[in-house]
Amino acid sequence: MSETEIKALIRLLDDPDESVYKAVRKKIIAYGANILPDLTKAWQDAKASGNVNALLMSRFEKIVPLLQSNLLVGLIDEWKDNSRDLRHIAWLVSRFESFTLDKQKFDDALDALRDMIPAYGTDNFSPLEQIRIFNNSFFYRMGFKPVPISDYYNPNNCSPDHVISSKSGNPVSLALVYLMLAKEVGLPVYGVNLPKNFILAYSDDKQKVDFYINPMSNGAVFERQEIDRFLQDINLRPEQQFYAPCDAITIIKRLLCRLEFSYRNKKDTTRSDVALRAYKALGEPLTGHIDWE
Repeated sequence: MSETEIKALIRLLDDPDESVYKAVRKKIIAYGANILPDLTKAWQDAKASGNVNALLMSRFEKIVPLLQSNLLVGLIDEWKDNSRDLRHIAWLVSRFESFTLDKQKFDDALDALRDMIPAYGTDNFSPLEQIRIFNNSFFYRMGFKPVPISDYYNPNNCSPDHVISSKSGNPVSLALVYLMLAKEVGLPVYGVNLPKNFILAYSDDKQKVDFYINPMSNGAVFERQEIDRFLQDINLRPEQQFYAPCDAITIIKRLLCRLEFSYRNKKDTTRSDVALRAYKALGEPLTGHIDWE
């Protein structure tokens, strides 16, 4: 489709004839993400003109987010089938709250944090010493902390970009940022798919966990027995997945679970549906009583 055809299509969005609008909408959606820059510019120009057409604005407000969400779900599906790079998916999930977030800006913010962590050879320190050094940087020098429980379900707190800028997050998003930085300085840290409280594990050999880490408690280190007691408290039988390192897809599923619930909690059904679509794009649903949190 040529630039002229795209502009002509966008101009028809304010046609009062509903049948014309439906035909135009169908063509725009079929054209997909390629039309987003032109559509977004037309929307911004309409808002800036001062002569706001209420019908046109309402149509922009429905179509633009739909195309954005279709693009995000498609990109998340691509990520699943390709590199599974944590940085990239963290940026994509951040775009649910800030669609235009620049990747370079996101990377620069993460790089700046990584550079605050002192360089140390992992051969020179025991695993516990490595985590103590990392915790000192993450929680005290950088100032990361959990959000208050009352703010767990603010969708912003599911955005890794927001966690990086605000230095606070919920159990999954805070753990994800901790994990990304730990991996970038060479620490063998992994996610653990524990119900109700996502945690991390230090494991030189993925067949054996050295110890567990709770980012919601300033990186406190604990042993397997603590998980046993926690599962008893919430009346769940032990499962291997509650103790073992999990893959990147499982981490992002947990984050999308929380994001979907956060939108649903705010009665934002449009965006909760998008988060659910993204979750489903990652494959089979989580098992083991991992509730929609």
